Amino acid sequence: MLSHTNKGTSLPRSPLLSNHSQLQRGMDLTFNVFSKFLATFMLLGYLTACGGGSATANTQTPAPPTPLSVASALFAEKALSASGQLACASCHTDDNAHADATGTTLPIGGVNMDQQGFRSSPSLLYLASNTAFRFDANGLPFGGFTWDGRANSRAEQTAGPLLDSTEMANADVAAVARKVRGLSYFNDFVSQFNVPAAATDQQIFEKLQTALQAYQELDTDYLLFNSKFDKVADGTATFTAAEQRGLAIFNNPNQGNCASCHTSRNGPNGERPVFTNFSYAALGLPRNPLIQKNADPTFFDMGLCGPKRTDLSARTDLCGQFKVPTLRNIELTAPYFHNASVSTLNDAVGFYATRDIDPGRWYPTVNGTVQKFNDLPVAYRNNVLNTTPFGQQAGAAPLLSAQNVADLVSFLKTLTDDRTAPQGSPTVVAR
Repeated sequence: MLSHTNKGTSLPRSPLLSNHSQLQRGMDLTFNVFSKFLATFMLLGYLTACGGGSATANTQTPAPPTPLSVASALFAEKALSASGQLACASCHTDDNAHADATGTTLPIGGVNMDQQGFRSSPSLLYLASNTAFRFDANGLPFGGFTWDGRANSRAEQTAGPLLDSTEMANADVAAVARKVRGLSYFNDFVSQFNVPAAATDQQIFEKLQTALQAYQELDTDYLLFNSKFDKVADGTATFTAAEQRGLAIFNNPNQGNCASCHTSRNGPNGERPVFTNFSYAALGLPRNPLIQKNADPTFFDMGLCGPKRTDLSARTDLCGQFKVPTLRNIELTAPYFHNASVSTLNDAVGFYATRDIDPGRWYPTVNGTVQKFNDLPVAYRNNVLNTTPFGQQAGAAPLLSAQNVADLVSFLKTLTDDRTAPQGSPTVVAR
């Protein structure tokens, strides 16, 4: 769970609707799908207990709770926020690969739902192979959760939004624990997550973190592996000419060079790629004027070196670096990048193609000078990545033509999961 936002008229899907839609996919009755079926009827039981169901529904006996059914209810639970209007599912929506809902630009939260965040809500999918934050043998940062990797697990990650004053805005752990104890399904939470008798506030909070992590581990949506890309790898589909060209550009180190960060090759035992190596990069993105914090010219979001992450604040060589996200389902997760500065997938790819050869397309011009990399202090602009396809001089011939950009977008759309189909194997099917 990362940041949360007011969706306006785009309401989050409830676990009841989410689980019902999953049943409609015709998936095999694996353990996870059966658990979702149970979750639906357990949640129906909660609704009817509160007078929300019909007389017929009230005569039904709710199915026994499961870890998935309870965890999915918690993921969609707005009562866990100070405003009573935000849940994990408010931002990380089913229809958008568990990222921000369509039409969302930047998160809105807080006690009165009037506090804007300054980072977009990334997809929560395909993080199972991620690790705790670390530096490799070459001193390069990898792993961790959130845009700046400050959480070392999904469970640890959940504490951020629960306690952040601009998100779910709980004053402290005790405030969260009170809300959990007040849930109509608290006893199910206790039984399914082994909450101790007379548990302390801290124990309640930690078990909540465990449950929210369990939801992401048990729900099959988080590792569907059934996109067109996966079907092509299994030999049950073929790329169009444009998609095939896009894949070649994606993998070409002298052209797109995308695979240098967004790994596209199978693992040694046939593990399907998740299209990120969980590294970090400073892309030199344009400053987003829609971020209220950016009205202050002295404010900069610099990722690994602050302001949300504080332990690396002295590592000025890391300023401007943010987590490389998965590209799976990238078609569904607009707007793009950590600061939501690019609205469409075509423009996101176009940024890589033209950032340096046509900087005026992306950055403001002041007194005749393009203010390149204007979302970083001048002192840290040398941190910006200049490897291919970046690094060219303004006006140079593009490494990626408009046709190349279109082909790349065509390929990227093959990474979109089919939410109406069964979960695929995490390894490539042997032919």
